[in-house]
Amino acid sequence: MKSFHLDLVRVTEAAAIAASEWVGRGEKEKADQVATEAMRNRLDRIDFSAEIAIGEGKKDDSFGMFEGEVLGASRGDIEYSIAVDPIDGTTPTSKGGYEAMSVIALAGKDCFFKTDVHYMKKIAVGSEVADKVQVSLTNPVAANISLIASALDKPVQHVDVCVLDRPRHGLLVTELRRIGCRIKFITDCDVAACIAACEPNSGIDVYVGIGGAPEGVITAAAMKCMGGFLECQLWNKAGEMGYHPDPDSKEQLLGTEDLAKGDVMFAATGITDGKLLRGVRYTSRGPNTHSMTMRSPSHTVRKIETRHGN
Repeated sequence: MKSFHLDLVRVTEAAAIAASEWVGRGEKEKADQVATEAMRNRLDRIDFSAEIAIGEGKKDDSFGMFEGEVLGASRGDIEYSIAVDPIDGTTPTSKGGYEAMSVIALAGKDCFFKTDVHYMKKIAVGSEVADKVQVSLTNPVAANISLIASALDKPVQHVDVCVLDRPRHGLLVTELRRIGCRIKFITDCDVAACIAACEPNSGIDVYVGIGGAPEGVITAAAMKCMGGFLECQLWNKAGEMGYHPDPDSKEQLLGTEDLAKGDVMFAATGITDGKLLRGVRYTSRGPNTHSMTMRSPSHTVRKIETRHGN
């Protein structure tokens, strides 16, 4: 597959800069609109024909990107599939919070998983764990934490577990506290949390819980590039307030290759500050951005600082 990794960075940079104008202004719909428009405009300048496989539009009743939308300068036969979120973290963007990013992933045609279900159960660990032990959503929570502690050669009480702060995770949190591990709550942005599980010294050893399905597909692309482990399961149970690993579930377990087949590329640019990336900063000469780009064939991960003109 031709390398578009720098083109993708330019796409997320454009979206992040547009969204950054609305940081802390309490207008998350406006931030999402301008980020989407900037991303679409930049994608239409790339010499390819690509179809949106999964995005945020329908779930959030937003301005796109919608499944089936075709983008690119050539607009011929579909060559590639895109998984995208113009803003992973519209709430922290609107409130001036942390970890908001613009993210995109690219793969060959029909290589990204598609679903109308809005949520997925997820567990994500980095290669330091994945190369030694096999965690799974079908394991009891305590068994997964014990395996992770063993792989990292530290006691259970020093394992850092990242969880979205949601009522649906009440039973999960109760169990984690019973086990005695450390819990780091996030309000949004589970793509960043899963990637952080692969980053040395990030302070996150494992991400677990129920988050967005589009984010699960985008995360799968990043995890393939970084050598991490991700397992997901569609979750669409209205009213369920707990997290129950269920070996008898009828929903298929989905690994990285199920979600993102073949060679993939991933790019992200920080909108607000986070552990992974700094947010957009402004000087008299224009905005400065902090991005990362990855390619699965080479497992290359680059972080890029860019100074943009006015």
